[in-house]
Amino acid sequence: MTVSNYNTTASSNTAINGVNISEGMSPSDVNNAIREQLADVRAVWNDKEWFLLGSGSSTVTYTRASSTSVTINANVATTYHVGRRVKLTGSNTGTIYGKIATSSYSSPNTTVTFTFDSGTINASDSTVSVYVGSPYTNPSVPVIHDTSLGTSQILPPSQGSVKTYVDAQVTAQDLDFEGDSGSSNVDLDSQSLDIAGGSGITTTASGQTLTVAGDDATTSAKGVASFSSDNFAVSSGAVTIKTGGVENAELANSSVNYGGVSLSLGGSDTTPAFNLVDATGYTASALTGTIGNSQVATGIDSAKIADGTVSNTEFQYINSLSSNAQTQLSGKLTASNNLSDIGTASTARTNLGLGTIATQASSNVAVTGGSITGIGSPSSNSDVAIKSYVDDAVAGLRTRIIAECASTANVNLTNGLEAGDTIDGVTLVAGDRVLVKDQSDATENGLYLAVSSGASSRDPEHDTIAELSGGMVVVNQGTANDNKIFFCTTDSDGSIGSTNITYTVVTPSNTGTVTSVGLTQSGTEFTIGSTPITSSGNITINVNRISATKIGGGTTVSDTEYGYLANVSSDIQTQLDAKSGAGFAVAMAIAL
Repeated sequence: MTVSNYNTTASSNTAINGVNISEGMSPSDVNNAIREQLADVRAVWNDKEWFLLGSGSSTVTYTRASSTSVTINANVATTYHVGRRVKLTGSNTGTIYGKIATSSYSSPNTTVTFTFDSGTINASDSTVSVYVGSPYTNPSVPVIHDTSLGTSQILPPSQGSVKTYVDAQVTAQDLDFEGDSGSSNVDLDSQSLDIAGGSGITTTASGQTLTVAGDDATTSAKGVASFSSDNFAVSSGAVTIKTGGVENAELANSSVNYGGVSLSLGGSDTTPAFNLVDATGYTASALTGTIGNSQVATGIDSAKIADGTVSNTEFQYINSLSSNAQTQLSGKLTASNNLSDIGTASTARTNLGLGTIATQASSNVAVTGGSITGIGSPSSNSDVAIKSYVDDAVAGLRTRIIAECASTANVNLTNGLEAGDTIDGVTLVAGDRVLVKDQSDATENGLYLAVSSGASSRDPEHDTIAELSGGMVVVNQGTANDNKIFFCTTDSDGSIGSTNITYTVVTPSNTGTVTSVGLTQSGTEFTIGSTPITSSGNITINVNRISATKIGGGTTVSDTEYGYLANVSSDIQTQLDAKSGAGFAVAMAIAL
């Protein structure tokens, strides 16, 4: 603790370096408190140039804000003013010196920024101590160091020392200046500044006055020019030509020549002689009046008439016409040689032997850019088939659809049908048709096309309930579904996305129950007829009983005799041989 921690309010001072000095303090602490106070005074005196000012009445906290600034928890901007010298100490920063660069208060803190002679506030110091200098540390009037007393002392400057200081500063200074182009300086101690004029500018120095004047402009020299108010208007430095400010007589050329027409400026000519060769690019709206024969020297190219599609040669065909063209053409035609006397199309077809519709050779019939309508359904092999007839016929072929493979479980349609994915042991290739039949959401079932990546979509040929209903799908490959046929049992009146789509396998199995294939039944008995039954697997016949007479090619063994086999445990001949010994023969003889 130092004197700087003392409070200017006496009652607020209740302890000195841990010694209690409040009301009712222990008598034994009186001398201890005095001793601590004396130690504080001595500590301040040992470093009298620097003082831990605080708020001026109590202690404050100097909190590091940056490497060059602190915040103080009080309004002390006036005391910690710009330019005041400071000493700053911290456990990691050490001791550094500088001056206050900025100081401002914003409740509740004053922020002070420093310019240090060297060093910065260490980031490891959250708080530091900021000492301000005595009035002689950074005074407003320059000070000097006087070593004549044997030690360095700071004393008020003498008049002579101040002059010497100022002279030295002035002598050491240059006057720097810049022009529109280039820059330079003048040594104020040995040089003078020359302000030179230029073309049209004159400078004059007299006493303490420098005059810069502009010369009058001439035909050969730049300078200050004036403008006739009859011809020009000048406003804020901008010069404009007045309306009518330039007379024709003041121009080198007072007329305009274009297309063979000469016209004075400001004049007019309602009937100028005009050369059409120079009219290229004119729009029709820009050209008015009538062109007479006298104005057409050599004729007009036919490409310039109407839309330009008639050639000069074709245009000359008109030369032989002596009267109305239609009248002449009609005179060249007779009713016997043309159809001009036929009033209706049907009569024309009849006269030409075309019947109801015209018949042409197949090599001459072509319909481009249109369609033939009004044709009915075909009734013979040579009739034309209309689209609806073909669509109805093809609809019956939908029952046979080829799919590369079929699902065995739910498929993620967003990425489960990409090229390289595996369905029922089959590696997909983009474009493969896949039968999806086992979705958790049965509305998603149907025929899909594998894609290179991303979400798959339904086969566009089978993307409606009507196209899927009743369809037979043959599966080409697969571990479980190879060569199986699946039948879509969904009614055709449903909708994609809301109707469940179901498939049933109809592929024959090599095993199962045969109810009628080459067999005849009599009661509970089945007889294999003349039609042979072949199978690559096993045929299981489920019946109540087969008569013993139907076994072994129709033997006479009865059902009772056949039943004796129930107790035979091994080879029959071996058992019979064991029974045929001598003892057995004697027993048989006795029995007889």
